[in-house]
Amino acid sequence: MKQPFDWDDEANSEALDALVGELLRQRVFREARRRLDVEARTSAEDGFDAGLLADVLARPAEPPERVEGLIPSEASTLIVAMRKTGKTTLALNLARALILGGAFLGRFPVRPVAGRVAFLNYEVSAAQLARWASELEPQIPRDRLVLVNLRGRRNPLDNDEDRAELAELLRELEVETLIVDPFGRAFSGASQNDSAEVGAWLVRLDLFARGQAGVSDVVLTAHAGWEGERTRGSSALEDWPDSIITLTRDKEGATYFRAIGRDVDVPEDRMEFDEQTRTMSLTGSGSRRQTVRTDHVTALVPAVVTAVHDNPGAGVNDVLTALRATSLSFRDRDVSSALKSATEQLLVVAKPGGPGKKTEHYPSGPRPTPSTLLPGIGSTTPSNPVYRDGVGVGSSSSTEELGRGQEPELPATLCTCGHPLGAALPHKRGCAQIGGTARGGVS
Repeated sequence: MKQPFDWDDEANSEALDALVGELLRQRVFREARRRLDVEARTSAEDGFDAGLLADVLARPAEPPERVEGLIPSEASTLIVAMRKTGKTTLALNLARALILGGAFLGRFPVRPVAGRVAFLNYEVSAAQLARWASELEPQIPRDRLVLVNLRGRRNPLDNDEDRAELAELLRELEVETLIVDPFGRAFSGASQNDSAEVGAWLVRLDLFARGQAGVSDVVLTAHAGWEGERTRGSSALEDWPDSIITLTRDKEGATYFRAIGRDVDVPEDRMEFDEQTRTMSLTGSGSRRQTVRTDHVTALVPAVVTAVHDNPGAGVNDVLTALRATSLSFRDRDVSSALKSATEQLLVVAKPGGPGKKTEHYPSGPRPTPSTLLPGIGSTTPSNPVYRDGVGVGSSSSTEELGRGQEPELPATLCTCGHPLGAALPHKRGCAQIGGTARGGVS
């Protein structure tokens, strides 16, 4: 039986020659396409920019920041996110802010794009991304967001013909900002841990986006490593952007936001997510460490109020002494903060003692009931927050955990404004008062 490509067989030898010839022809064709693509990129790009300092300073001022304090003008932005912290949702919130203007995350003023925003979606299905985008409130205009769905499809950033076609489409649609989600699936190299490969891919991304497609802003998302603070793979990814936005999560599941970069320094803050409008916002409650301390302070308030009831006229040191006799675990500075919080809530009254003398504290209402006390003070931690001005302040719980329109149940000893029942104190508007004594209920 003859074997394929038997070197002694003249016919098979001719077939082999034809195969080699076809391979050479295909290689020549591929190299020609590559060179044409390079020429196209080069023609679309400006050459190097050189000039005297005086000349550069005399140029027209660059456009204002795209997102004030967060994303500079014509910047590259990297969003690094732990698993399930809302990376894609944050990117969609950014897209909406770029299109509609206003304040991103309720804090950062945005200079809106004149054209469109494009979203290269490598991670979720086309239907899911479109549904998420359509559920945002206020809504994104349907003709301003371009969705390029690439999950399970050929990567256009790794194919010369597809890349040129996509660039032409983005130019025709006047795309001003390009969002690529996520890096791990868009990357076409062999290893995300190879700095040279990652760096070269990022250069090609810039050439494609700004050179071929003509966009101004590039936003790239990436998954964080196991520690949740850095990107997976090569550090070259974090050398590329002008601004790095990081999303992390604490043990209780709360999401935190921070950003660093060139003229960018946003301290960590806790985020909130409105499921009905798919809107993310910053709470202003501070970092994970600050939040933990705030929770500790809030949890100590019933204990310090009880200590004041047991020791009228007590100073900070007196309250500390009383709490040290219990089974509570706390820091001294948290007790001082809890006493200050109790005073601000009018749960106790502070009487300054003058220079060199202690500030005395007196009860302003009835003694807290066992249901509001902590272990070591008679019972368990408060199950419901004190509800003041729409904000729960007696627990680490937040109103977003309740159903819409549902208010926390008040402890029996507290008015709707947070003041103790029976206290002859000024109460907030909306309280029902009888002879200067407040009772529960909102008018």
